[in-house]
Amino acid sequence: MGSHFDAVQQLRCDLRWKAACGLGLYDTAFDPSLLTYFRRRLARSADPDRIFTRIKEVVAATGVLGGPAAAGAGFGRAGGRGPPRRPSPS
Repeated sequence: MGSHFDAVQQLRCDLRWKAACGLGLYDTAFDPSLLTYFRRRLARSADPDRIFTRIKEVVAATGVLGGPAAAGAGFGRAGGRGPPRRPSPS
C-alpha cells in the first residue's frame, strides 16, 4: 500500500475492501485527508498502539488465523519471522 490516496482508491473500486469496511456496492468512499487526520490524532494520543494491541488480542482470543502460532506470536507469524513452518515428513 502506497498512500492514503491509494487506500481510498482501493475502497472505491475493490469489492473486497468495500465488504471489509461494511460498505454497500453503491456507497462512496471518503476523502483521503480523513486518513491523515486520524493517523495524526492517533499518533498524538496517550496510547498510539492501542489499535494494534486490540487486534492482537482479538486474533489470539478467536484463533481467527488458525494454528498455535496465531494465538501467541503476532498475527500468525512465528516471532515475526514469517509464516510458521510445517514439520517435514519423516
